[in-house]
Formats: sequence, structure tokens, C-alpha cells
Amino acid sequence: MDEVPSQFESMDVGILIHDPHTGGILYANHYAEDIFGYAKDELQDMDISTFSSESFSQEEAVQRIRAAADGHSQQFEWRHKRPTGELFWVEVRLSEVTINDELYVIAIVRDITEYKMTLRHLRVLTRITRHNLRNKLNVISGFLAEFDVDDKDADQRIHDRITRNVTELLDLTQWIDTVRSATRITTPVETCDIAQMVHEVGERYRRENEAITWQLEGEEIVVAADPKIKTAVEELVENAVQHNPHDGLEITLAVTQGEDNEQATRYRLSSRQPISSVAETNM
Repeated sequence: MDEVPSQFESMDVGILIHDPHTGGILYANHYAEDIFGYAKDELQDMDISTFSSESFSQEEAVQRIRAAADGHSQQFEWRHKRPTGELFWVEVRLSEVTINDELYVIAIVRDITEYKMTLRHLRVLTRITRHNLRNKLNVISGFLAEFDVDDKDADQRIHDRITRNVTELLDLTQWIDTVRSATRITTPVETCDIAQMVHEVGERYRRENEAITWQLEGEEIVVAADPKIKTAVEELVENAVQHNPHDGLEITLAVTQGEDNEQATRYRLSSRQPISSVAETNM
């Protein structure tokens, strides 16, 4: 592709220009070479699926590119694979662009691997710390309830002060949970078949983890959900895959309908293993 804006080469993000119909890569800047690990001329001869992880398909990539060409800008996370086999995450933004009176789709690509790993570690650390703190405080509270306090006023006052502070700390852990839920950024909702989406996620992880026995269950359930629900499901499944020995591991992904038959109600992931991962999330 000739005559692309010269400033693309000086940008500190990866830039790819796609054919709006086929999704083919027509141009890549130098920063894209650094991100993907391929030379520009190599990238221009490759399908996106060739340097993507097995979790993502060429068909899905082309669908997103065509949607961007139709004026529906896209923003999503994608997992790629470098020539060395190293897997990494990128954030991709797709939008239409006109160059020399021709319509193309531009992809702005950022490597977010370090960010995702840091975020995951912080989430795990926060969850463990909050869980352990609450458990220890409950133990202390139980001991205080059985403590036989002398009739001396000083002893009773000390006992009451300890009890009050333990209660306040327990309330604080509950307040943290409440604040985390209340301060989540509200995003637009999209209509999707949650069962199909969960099934597709399961199929991707099944291909990458053949030693695990997988069961995918659920009929069509159309819901209005946060667009990031897919990412949440992927993190849930990946957590079960990473934190359980694969020998004899069975993972079930299931989606069930609510009693009112009007809302998505929940998806369920469970694993049969001495060390288990079970998670259930309301929509």
C-alpha cells in the first residue's frame, strides 16, 4: 500500500491498515513489527489467525473489520502469538479511514500484557487479603463472645472496646465489597446469546487444553449484557485452567435460565478435582 500518512511510522502504537472487505493487512508500521515480532512485509502476507492464539479465528477478525468499515468502531482485546510461541495480549481499536479517497480500516494496537498480568495479580491479592481478614476477624469475634469477663469495670470496658473494633473492621470489609460493586463504571449493554458465547469460549479453551475433560451445556439464552461479559467469562475459565492440575480435571461450562424466564440468570463453571474451582455469577 502506497502513500500512507508519514506520521504513522513515528507513532508509539502499532498501526495496521486492513482491506475493509477481506480483512487483509495492507500496511504495518515499525511499531507493529516490535509488537508482533514479524517484519512488515511478513505481516502483509499473513492472515490475522496465523499470528493469533488458537482462541481467536480469522472469521471473527474479519467480522470486526467489516463492522468497522460500516461505521461501527470496534474496541476489544485480542490474544496473539509471536514467532517464538510467546502469547501476549493487545488492545485493538478499529475504525474506518479514508486514504487517497479510498476506504480502509485502521487498527490501533497496544500491547497490554503487563497491564493484564498486574491487574490479575492485584485482583487475586485483594480477594485473598479481604477473605483472610474477614475470616480472622470472625474467629476473634467468636472467641470474644465466649470470653468470661470479670465483673471489674475496667475488664468489661476493654472487652467492649475490642468487640466494637472487631465489629467495625468486619463492617469495613463488607463496605469495601459494596463500594466495589457501586463504583463499577456503567457501560452500554449489548444483546447476545450468552449460552452461545460461553460455548464458544469453552471450545477455544478445549482446543488449547486437550488434557482436560470438558462439558459444555446450555440452550439459546438471549440477554442484554455488558459488552465485557465475554472477557469476564474468559477470565473465569482461565482461572480454573491455570489453578488446577490437569490430570483427571473435568470442567463444566453451563448456562441456565432464570425462574422468571425473562433474564439471563447465571452461568456456572465447575471443576471436578481434589482442588476445585467453582464459580457462579448472576447476570
